[in-house]
Amino acid sequence: MVIGTSLHNPPGAADTVEMLLPPTSLFLAAILISPVLTLLNPPTPPASVLIVADPGLASPFGATSPEPNPSWRAVADQLSRRLPNFGTGVVCSSASCSELPSLSSPPDVLLALGLSSPAAAASLSAYASRCPPAVVLADPSCGAAVLSLQRAGPHRPGERASGLLSALPFTRHASGKRLLATAASLLGRSSSEDALYAMLFALHAFVSPQEVVASDINPSWEKGVLQNAREFKKMADCCGPEIKAALTDPETKSAIDLLNAVDLRDQVGSYRVIVSKETPQLEDFTLCVLQQNNCFGCDAPVLDRPRVPALGSWGGEPLSEEAAARILTGHLDHPAAHPEGGGEAWSWRVACGANPAYDAFPLQHQVFYPAKGGGKSLWYDPVFAVDTLGGERVWRKRHYKVAPRAHWSGRPGAYTLTTLDNGMVSDEKWTIVDAADDLEWAVLHYTGAARRAGQSYVGALLCTKDGRWPESGKGGAGLERIRKAFEACDLKLWELFGGSLEASTMWSNENLRWAAENPAPLDPIGDLSITAWRKQERAQERAQVTAEAVLKFDKEGRKKQQIGAVVLFLFSVVFDFFITHHGVPFWSPDYVP
Repeated sequence: MVIGTSLHNPPGAADTVEMLLPPTSLFLAAILISPVLTLLNPPTPPASVLIVADPGLASPFGATSPEPNPSWRAVADQLSRRLPNFGTGVVCSSASCSELPSLSSPPDVLLALGLSSPAAAASLSAYASRCPPAVVLADPSCGAAVLSLQRAGPHRPGERASGLLSALPFTRHASGKRLLATAASLLGRSSSEDALYAMLFALHAFVSPQEVVASDINPSWEKGVLQNAREFKKMADCCGPEIKAALTDPETKSAIDLLNAVDLRDQVGSYRVIVSKETPQLEDFTLCVLQQNNCFGCDAPVLDRPRVPALGSWGGEPLSEEAAARILTGHLDHPAAHPEGGGEAWSWRVACGANPAYDAFPLQHQVFYPAKGGGKSLWYDPVFAVDTLGGERVWRKRHYKVAPRAHWSGRPGAYTLTTLDNGMVSDEKWTIVDAADDLEWAVLHYTGAARRAGQSYVGALLCTKDGRWPESGKGGAGLERIRKAFEACDLKLWELFGGSLEASTMWSNENLRWAAENPAPLDPIGDLSITAWRKQERAQERAQVTAEAVLKFDKEGRKKQQIGAVVLFLFSVVFDFFITHHGVPFWSPDYVP
């Protein structure tokens, strides 16, 4: 082998081959060292979750779905299938109490569903003692004996020492107590999405990091004093004026207080606060603190599992990009609409949805329309009603840019949607899963993230012209086709919100009467950029707030004038009675005018 070669003395072909091949000794060393390295750095085993359910009892899940009250075992089986799609290195299985004696491996997290009998409690207690998990959770419908088995890390609610230590907020006992409270709130909602997040929170807190819930913008003891201080300092340095404006506006201050009271990774609770309390100051605050400066270092992922298939053919032909755009345009009265569609002020109405944070709002309208310029892009303006925390019902509207994206199958029918929602950019991937040839219905899947808010989310929608369950899908092959479309999204029909096959909760007669009295703002926003539209909306909201303040000031001024006039009149009467006429009433014979 030539050691000292140069440009003037290049190695020959044989020497080049010899230089590229390491000596045999290096191969032997690598073979010998590899097992040692494996022993020193063993691969991390997956985090494990076991869900134990009563197979004979019906659950309260799916109360407003086409197939309500599945058995607890059906819920457990479905949750065990879905959890690995959310978690990082997670395996999940389900069992009944009768199967526990045959299980020997301890799970990291144990979740009990619907276990209320003494026998179930005894069986679960014996298993948890033999194979102790790091966390034991139980849904609120479980019996008292099962609920007493709950634990989170070192925290045991029934133990006096644990109770004393949990009073110190910086201890692991306190973290466990907070986790159990959060899990109880989530599991009490009887939705699969909330149950999945309860398990993810438990895994992240006491087992292994979970990317989907790793980002946290709430101040917390888990972060530590120094990290909280660093985040507050960055907020103050970057967004002082926006913070001042937010905290000095009563409505925005109320929104921030409510958001601080919930874990913002709880998307159901936090989004209801946001849509109830939308103000220009809150949007500016969020835009600066989260989106522009990322003061909390959040980076939530867009989930890529399950791999949802795109519609292959439609109308007897392979699906084209033009046909996919026509499916989205749906029933909108627009030249680009399909002959089977058109004629309405909306593309679709949502009949059912799977995400409790974003799909359960009443009176959801979808308005898809092509962008100008003849390209492949579209706009999407969802309009939906919100029952605010203050008891008022209002309309809310959003504006999305829609662009075709490459689907893993190579088919059209997949899109990237982007919007600015109350100061946060949301990126979403939508897929047309199936659609009736006559546009009676369509099933759309989405997965997205508000990255800087630390929130990842998935969902699927059944869309129809009138918001009702389609007639052709109420039984037989039609129902099975819709079922199959949702199963391709990793969803069961009992996981949907919106109503049964016969009655809609989203489009009830009461809701329709309210909509008739308060028409939805369905006019397309058009080719206005998302930021320009939000700027326009904020200006209008500020002008409205100013006008309301002026009107309130005028009303208060008139009220003060009226009160002043009454006070002056009473004073004159008293003065006349006691001073001018020395207490002689006007009806007395001694009264002198």
